[in-house]
Amino acid sequence: MVYLHGAISETLRLYPSVPNEPKQSMEADVLPSGHGVSKNTRILVSIYSMGRMEEVWGKDWMEFKPERWISERTEGNNIINVPSYKFAAFMAGPRSCPGRKIAFMQLKNIASCVLRRYKIVVVDDHPVVPLPSIMMFMRYGLKVRVSSRTPGDK
Repeated sequence: MVYLHGAISETLRLYPSVPNEPKQSMEADVLPSGHGVSKNTRILVSIYSMGRMEEVWGKDWMEFKPERWISERTEGNNIINVPSYKFAAFMAGPRSCPGRKIAFMQLKNIASCVLRRYKIVVVDDHPVVPLPSIMMFMRYGLKVRVSSRTPGDK
């Protein structure tokens, strides 16, 4: 389940369910970047862009690497706890999603049940293109081949 957690986190880093989050300042403030913000200023936080920033994720930012979420510890929890201000798929601070742990649990349960019984492969040459809107969708859907697993399949 550790690798599955990493795969889900990496998917949400590259393709967050909510790609943009609008905010409005209640009073004048200073952003962590040092930029001043006046009262009632509207800000659009691009979570989609944050997940693709080399300054945040390193030179391999575009690679799908579930391993970036897994520590090499041999005891205890092997999942790396990435700060919510870096991985904002569930927002950050006092506005963080209270259902984050439940969402991960449900995704792991469903994925493990489906993947135990079926082999799922993306159709060759199918364009994987996001369709940005309030929620992230796939412009052309995601065409896959589904087949039953036989004993011994990996």
